[in-house]
Amino acid sequence: MKDWKETIKWQDRKYLYITVVLLIAMVVYQQFLITDLQERMMNVESSAYDDQLNDIRYEAETALRQNEEQDKDIYLLQKHSADQQYRTMGLEWDVYGKSSEE
Repeated sequence: MKDWKETIKWQDRKYLYITVVLLIAMVVYQQFLITDLQERMMNVESSAYDDQLNDIRYEAETALRQNEEQDKDIYLLQKHSADQQYRTMGLEWDVYGKSSEE
């Protein structure tokens, strides 16, 4: 046991070795903190990204619902227009039909 102490001159450099070990421990601790912070930042970014995706999905679904309602309105207007056109043609036939018979 005394051999390794003499080899590294423990007695003379004891505080230097303790300082080096403490600095290495501090660097390792800092690396753990950095890794934890990176992981938390990734989670925050991904949740913000998820929120953006949910907002976009909601907007798209709302627009789709409005589009479906507008399609129904367009269909009803086309049907009404076709009915009005048929009635107009019927009136024209009545008027011109009587004129051409005379």
